[in-house]
Amino acid sequence: MNYKRIIPLFLLKGSRLVKGTQFGSFIDVGDPLSQAMIYDAQGADEIAFVDVGASAAGKVIDPRLITAMISKTRLPISAGGGIRSVQDGRSCFDAGADKIIINTHAVLDSRLVRDLSDEFGCQSVVVSIDVRLTAEGSPEVFILSGSRKMEIPLEDVLADVVAKGAGEIMLTVINREGTLSGFADELYAKVRPQLRVPLIASGGAGSYDDIVRMFKQSDADACALGKMLCLRDYDIVRIKSYLKGKKVCTRDA
Repeated sequence: MNYKRIIPLFLLKGSRLVKGTQFGSFIDVGDPLSQAMIYDAQGADEIAFVDVGASAAGKVIDPRLITAMISKTRLPISAGGGIRSVQDGRSCFDAGADKIIINTHAVLDSRLVRDLSDEFGCQSVVVSIDVRLTAEGSPEVFILSGSRKMEIPLEDVLADVVAKGAGEIMLTVINREGTLSGFADELYAKVRPQLRVPLIASGGAGSYDDIVRMFKQSDADACALGKMLCLRDYDIVRIKSYLKGKKVCTRDA
């Protein structure tokens, strides 16, 4: 059975949970540990959290946050932010992470993906790729929290990191992130057949039907939800119940 996963996505600045729109205008929305406990109780499949300012600041996500998170929940934890070496990855795994998320440095030098997958196993390495859609709908790859455009086609980046050992791809559309306007369904539908690893769709979820439509049109393996969970009256129990009513298979909440 191909169960679709529902993954709360935490964006962190330091130790605080923030929400923004199109990678900017961040506001503080509280303590990530208390939110994680809520989503654990509601039946999330895992939690992903990323320090959004780490790479630009030359820092790495604080491993103490990972240890605190696993002490409060039973969920698998994926953590990222500024990871640029095997040692950075090891600090996350030593702190209790189940997976690491790499973004900027995977695009800049995909040999990092190979080094991490060789050391920890490809199932533990999630490569997060951020794109901005042009007016014509073409995806352009960005790094450093959407501040620097890369002159590399998305399909080339995907092929490269998967060949190097990425175990999953998280693809975020900057134009949609935090807008609550729906996923970029056509992009995910185009990308999914190109990948032999799971695809996590991220950016834009604002309603039950947004999630149903994305899964049915793209056959992505998971969706990452942020502002929809935090700033609207939705919870994972009701999301999964709605999805099942629409014949989208999820694990019980």
